[in-house]
Amino acid sequence: MVRALDEEAARLVACQVMDEDSVNYGGFLLPSHYVEPRMSGFGFGRMALAYMCKESAYFLSEKMRAALEASLVYMERFQRPDGCFDLSGCNFASPPDTAFMINAVLFAWWTLEKRRVPEARWLREPMLRLIDSSASGIAAGGFHTPNHRWAIASCLLHCWKIVGREELKARAEAYLSEGLDINEDGEFAERSSGNYNQVNDDQMIRLYLASGDVQYLDAARRNLEMMYTYIDPDDSVFTNNSTRQDYGRKVYTDSYYGLFLMAGWLLKDRKLGAMAEWIYHSSLRHGGKPSGVEWLLLYPEADGYGSEGLLESFDPPFRKYDRFFPDSKIARVRDGDFSYTLMEGKANFLYFQHGSFPMYMVIYSNICDRRNFMAEKMERVDGGYRLLAHAEGWYYLPWDPDDPNKPHTSDWWAMDNKSARRKIQGLPLDTSVTVTLQENGIDVRIHTEGIDRLPLRVEIGFAAPCRLRTDSFLMEGKAGESIVMLRGDAEVTGPGGEAITIGPLFGSHGLLGRSDGAYQQSGEHFTMYLTAMTPVDQTLRIRAATLPPLEKLAREG
Repeated sequence: MVRALDEEAARLVACQVMDEDSVNYGGFLLPSHYVEPRMSGFGFGRMALAYMCKESAYFLSEKMRAALEASLVYMERFQRPDGCFDLSGCNFASPPDTAFMINAVLFAWWTLEKRRVPEARWLREPMLRLIDSSASGIAAGGFHTPNHRWAIASCLLHCWKIVGREELKARAEAYLSEGLDINEDGEFAERSSGNYNQVNDDQMIRLYLASGDVQYLDAARRNLEMMYTYIDPDDSVFTNNSTRQDYGRKVYTDSYYGLFLMAGWLLKDRKLGAMAEWIYHSSLRHGGKPSGVEWLLLYPEADGYGSEGLLESFDPPFRKYDRFFPDSKIARVRDGDFSYTLMEGKANFLYFQHGSFPMYMVIYSNICDRRNFMAEKMERVDGGYRLLAHAEGWYYLPWDPDDPNKPHTSDWWAMDNKSARRKIQGLPLDTSVTVTLQENGIDVRIHTEGIDRLPLRVEIGFAAPCRLRTDSFLMEGKAGESIVMLRGDAEVTGPGGEAITIGPLFGSHGLLGRSDGAYQQSGEHFTMYLTAMTPVDQTLRIRAATLPPLEKLAREG
């Protein structure tokens, strides 16, 4: 982890502007050829850790000292008069973004205080000025999103402990008096498993260290334990229900390492510590790097906590789970090497993953203003879950001449058609999808009632490239391409060799057009279409299969 810190420090030094005549002197040039003010604090914090770390190649390096001094010059120049810094894409003179960057600087501050490296004491005064001045802007300003509150509060409490200004503590307590946005299931409000969960857990640990109040450490524990149910069979994190920018991203657990480790060590919970050790090795397996060296520089005694006897006794709690989260309207089920996910209110309502190979399902059933099946209710049934949706068929009627709501305009867009114009009811469509757990996979029953002769289409997207095999043909499935299946069974194999079988297939029409607002065919997946006319009552068997014989022979060959 120290070597990884050194690599990060080397990249920061390489992209730092060192032309003393440049207005951006000391800043870090991003790949977009822009110097971001907020980035300066993060870069400074990481370089300072390497400079103070005796195990680092940059320990007390003159080159690193010059880089740190230049970074301080940049921050002094670009700090706003109120003490805050910009996140230039959206937030200017931003208290929350300043809190995040100062939190990074605080790691360097506390490391300097604890490690007692005399040769690095020159950093103390400029860091103190930066922390004190930034705290004023953070305390005076506001925030945008729920997690900002905890970054601000934790930052201000630590700043208060450093500079002793009571107004900083009072402002932090004002935020904390709102109560934490974590529910009984351990979910924070933003439902962001790939990013803001770990951001919040980090702040909870900081709040505990600053206040001694165990409620914050308990919140981190509950969220971390909830995260067990978001780990898929390839050790990645499910993100397709996130409400933030990590939605749909391929994310691993690397950034959770230090959080599980610190929560486990502080709570003396060896199960959390063992999970941290598992994440450490998982990161190495997929070529990543576990994050959290900053915690270990502060608390070296926590290093390896919970790893004793891991291989002999640790039973990963994420290998088998079945959890329904009513607040976020999602069900997560895993049984060994496969998992499935169901979501209310989403066109891409079903995900199934075997190992590293995922697929998703969408149902296109266009009736009036409804394009896709989107569940309005999810309920547990024996062996699984049922999703239900009702779509009204309707037509507008002409305005009644005596209707007081009749608009005094012929401009269609100025009329209140949606809420005021009369409608006549047509034939409705009721759809239920029942998913039950089976050996090595799931059964998915699709059942409709109501309108008949409506073209329905089941769209199944597989990660591409993949290979599709049936009794009749073998083909490569490329990103953005599609095929309409008619009958039989299919076996689809991903690039890692994991296979998913699906059947019996069905197809009765080739209507593939879609109206505005419908879920679009993915340009990153290979799509299999199954088609039928309502009423529909079809059950698909989806299974995690062993390596197909042809693939196995080819690999052995």
